[in-house]
Order: sequence, then C-alpha cells, then structure tokens
Amino acid sequence: MSEENKGTITIKKDTLWKYATFSLLGIIVLGAIFFILPGNSPTGNVVADGGQQIVTAKVQITEADHILGNPNAPVIIVEYSDYECPFCERFHSETFGQIKSQYIDTGKVAFIYRHFPLNFHPNAQKAAEASECAAEQEKFWEMHEMLFESGVQGGVQTYITYATVLGLNTEQFSECLNSGKYVSRIQADMTQGQKEKISGTPGFFIGKEGKDYQLVSGAQPFNNFKQVIDSKL
Repeated sequence: MSEENKGTITIKKDTLWKYATFSLLGIIVLGAIFFILPGNSPTGNVVADGGQQIVTAKVQITEADHILGNPNAPVIIVEYSDYECPFCERFHSETFGQIKSQYIDTGKVAFIYRHFPLNFHPNAQKAAEASECAAEQEKFWEMHEMLFESGVQGGVQTYITYATVLGLNTEQFSECLNSGKYVSRIQADMTQGQKEKISGTPGFFIGKEGKDYQLVSGAQPFNNFKQVIDSKL
C-alpha cells in the first residue's frame, strides 16, 4: 500500500528542519519583545539594580482621605485594604504598630487608609461602610482598629455591637449602615486603586506629595517598610 493510502502525512526531513528553524526564530523574537526591549511591561514597572522590581504611581491625596498622624508629614503611606483579608489583618497585628510608634507618632509619616474590599469576602463591603458610618461620628480610626482586632464575622449586627462599645449613636449608625450611603465612596477608592495598579490587598504606596509613590505589596515585615520609608525621608 502506498504512503498516501495509509492515512498518514509524510513530511520530508528538509521541510521539517525549516519548520523547526522558523519556530525557534519566533521564540527568540517573542523573548526579545517581552524581556529585552524596554517599555513593554503591562504595568510600567521599573527593574532596579539586583533585579528588585519597583512599581511607582502618581497618588493624589484628597480632603476625603482619612489621615492618621501629622497631615504635613514629609512621607505619606497610602494603604489599600480589606477588613476581611487575613493578610491585611496580619499587617495590622504584626507591622502597623511599629510603623505607628516609629514614624506616625513621631510626625515623620502620615498614614492614609483607603478601601479595597474584595468581592469574595462577604463581610468586607459592609465592614468598609461601617468604618465610614463611624467616621460621621468622628470614630473612623476607633472602628478601624476594632474591625481588625475583633474581626468581621457576623456582619452588620457585629458592626452595630462595635458601635455600641465605641459609644456611638447606634440609631444613626444603623440607619447609615443600612442605607448604603457610602457604597459609591468605597467604589471610588477601589477605582482609584485599580488605576494605581493595586491588584490585591494589602497594597501600600509610600512617597512624598507631588512625587512618585513606591508600591509595597503584601503583609511584608517591618524592615521592608522601614527601608522604603527611610529612603523617602
């Protein structure tokens, strides 16, 4: 039986060699585009000496931001976070206290919290709203602390209990929380964070007003934050 009738396709060796050569060239070209040529990173990242990747962004501070510490401090940290995120809680419990005592309380750093509730955390959105409703009664940071330290399990009823503990007008707080009046405010934070290349929580931008801010992603150790903060002072 002839080759044509065996249900197979025979490729000559020289043709196969040509295909292999063209495939190899294609891989080399693609590699040059993505790894050699500058300016092709989808996030505009810059690779520093030693291979450490540095991401920067223009961060705008507004009157709506919640600021802890000296608002005129030389360095600003902007955190994008989620009250139900375990890594955000880890940052709060293991690292934030050291940043606060060494930099915020000494007037060197102004700390700003912005909302980034992830949609697979069922209690995160309402927790963010609860902090804003507490802010109406000048208790944003107190509610912020309680949400991280005591957790968000139980949702709205839990947040009302926290409001009672903090001495808030619970009727006003409950009405605010049930109305959803701060949904758009929280969405605006998320939209801004996405523009600034935040893709997960916690995410931090550290810098000086009017200059590029450096991104620090994740619940990193205090010394990693210290290194970036000190480089900006």
